[in-house]
Amino acid sequence: MSVSSDSGASELSSKPFAQTALADQPLDVSGEAVRGSLWTYLSFVCGKALNFAATVILARLLLPQQFGVMGYCLLALQYLSILNFIGVDALISRRTELKEAANAAFIVNLVTGALLFAAAWTFAPLLARFFRTEEITPLFRLLAVSLPITALGGVPEALLQRALRFKARLVPELGRSIFKGVVSVVLAWRGLGVASLIIGQIAGELVATAAVWVLVRWRPTAVFNRRVTREMMIYGFHIVAISLLGALFGNVDMIFVGRILGAQALGYYTLAYRIPDLVLTSTNTVVGRVAFPIFCRLQSDADELRSTFFSYIRYMSLLIFPAGAGLAITAAPFILFFYSTRWSPTIPVMQLIAIALAISSIGYVPGVLYKATNRPEILTKLALIKLGPAAAIFWYTTRWGITGVACGQIASAIFNVILDNVVVSRVLSFPLTRTLKALAPAAASSTLMGLAGVAAAPWLASHGVAGMVSLVVLGIAVYSVSLLVLSRDSIWEAGRVLVKSWRSAET
Repeated sequence: MSVSSDSGASELSSKPFAQTALADQPLDVSGEAVRGSLWTYLSFVCGKALNFAATVILARLLLPQQFGVMGYCLLALQYLSILNFIGVDALISRRTELKEAANAAFIVNLVTGALLFAAAWTFAPLLARFFRTEEITPLFRLLAVSLPITALGGVPEALLQRALRFKARLVPELGRSIFKGVVSVVLAWRGLGVASLIIGQIAGELVATAAVWVLVRWRPTAVFNRRVTREMMIYGFHIVAISLLGALFGNVDMIFVGRILGAQALGYYTLAYRIPDLVLTSTNTVVGRVAFPIFCRLQSDADELRSTFFSYIRYMSLLIFPAGAGLAITAAPFILFFYSTRWSPTIPVMQLIAIALAISSIGYVPGVLYKATNRPEILTKLALIKLGPAAAIFWYTTRWGITGVACGQIASAIFNVILDNVVVSRVLSFPLTRTLKALAPAAASSTLMGLAGVAAAPWLASHGVAGMVSLVVLGIAVYSVSLLVLSRDSIWEAGRVLVKSWRSAET
């Protein structure tokens, strides 16, 4: 392995950040959790705001079918990208021999990235044949260039996350979003069609990878240990198997939409999914990035682990449940104003998906906990159990088009959340009623908010931006009053922790 030419950079112990990244520091759990969530969520909000602005422009420049073709490519890329990070989670969770582990992860990522690019190039025609769209072959081969680029940044990204340097992650996240959006919009305006989206994706990954290497002073060295590499590979294969099953389960609806209903239907469905995904699923990702290293450090303290788990569940529901209800009641004016009437078929789909993803969020934190406590086999078994019912639901509901598939999302979400919470209650040894108690204030308040929005929508939804803003204000007011009446303590406790953590955050 090559050694950095920067004087002294090859020695991890000589760099302040390397010491932080590769050694555990004393941890204030509640403070770090909220501070990490704040910085990570700020990164998420800024990045997604930029992505949203680009999507609004692209929706007016490109056709639904072109979005659908890009959706085909991204579906396949997601599965390959999972293999790209076989050593990353293992590095974050590892507690000993960290220099050797970082080097091992770096080697594995480089080799994997190159092999995945070759695989994508080879199997692109098969992907095109499966989705009955020959245009996919050259486009997917071009998109595959992003795989080795992303693999190159895997270890620096893991070290930032391991050291809980969530504020620093703003730079690569924003860089990725800005360059991806700008390049895509400019090229789409110049008439490049789907290729504009793919080139923008590559540009964003290039910038993000360069940024993490600038931020992280770690450099690979000649320190190598076969035993450590083998241990990390075993752990990594477990995580990859889980992630592949999770991705297959998570995308089975899009696979059926694309295969059975075609590129145009997938384009509508993809855009309807985008905003709920940006707001809700990405929030889960934010929570997971912060929770994973914290859960890793609490592996040996069952009481603290259980307490931290419930903190995440409670505060996440206070945010995600009203967000899902709000997206559902504002979908019509939102889509008509931002995307134009061309995309009106996505309105009921977006409403249903927002509800489904809000429900699904409750099953996300248990998955992070299983990985952090070195019990990935639980996720594998759960994914296998969930896959069959999900495939049956989405295959059956395609007969009612994309709206039927979105209804299937809700049915699948309810089944999965019940299963997830039954299992985690046994793993952490707590009664299931404790989860229900933690979720009840947000669920009840969000339901009242949704009912108020449904009642007011016929009068407000047709008034464009003014109507949409009125619905948002109404929803916030109803939710806030309901939460004050039903669970005032939740608000004060959340506010107290938030203020305390924000004041002590890095400036």
